[in-house]
Amino acid sequence: MTRKVVVKVIDLRRQSLDVTGQEILTRDRVTLRVNLAAEYQVVDAVKAATTVKDFADALYRALQFAFRKSLGVKSLDEILADKVTAEAEAIAEVRTQMAAIGLTVGEIAVKDVILPGEMRDILNKVVAAEKEAEANVIRRREETNATRSLLNTARVMAENPVMLRLKELEALSEIAGKVERLTIHNGTAGLMNDLVKLRDE
Repeated sequence: MTRKVVVKVIDLRRQSLDVTGQEILTRDRVTLRVNLAAEYQVVDAVKAATTVKDFADALYRALQFAFRKSLGVKSLDEILADKVTAEAEAIAEVRTQMAAIGLTVGEIAVKDVILPGEMRDILNKVVAAEKEAEANVIRRREETNATRSLLNTARVMAENPVMLRLKELEALSEIAGKVERLTIHNGTAGLMNDLVKLRDE
């Protein structure tokens, strides 16, 4: 009687597994492609070799199923806003399943969330519109502040005629510095007379 002996070599070192191009349909019916990465280690070689045909393939399928179920109940906005929460819901389930076949699973991460081309264009337009709206709010706030500053200046000048005259002379000085020739009709006499009157008072 002959006995058939099969020898299987199992690597007990920590290894990594990539799940690429996994298609997931979100709750709001957007099709995404997700790339996952996981680290695992065989801690019970006998169980890993005898419980399943291929423990790496079993881990691959467990990751696929767990993340499809976890991300499929979320909307696109929820997935993009918080990928960590999305993966945390699937990690415990995968680790429990793999422990049953002699594997410990370390870090599991969502590496990439890939949107369809038309959805990327829509999201880019939405982001651009949001940024434009924020810029408009900032612009209006600055205009309001500038108007308020002008109003305060006008109020101070209305209450202080000397400051008003000095501002007028300052404006004339700036204009004179930028041109070769400056002709003023009925302007300087009034300014000077008013200044003299203010000084006399």
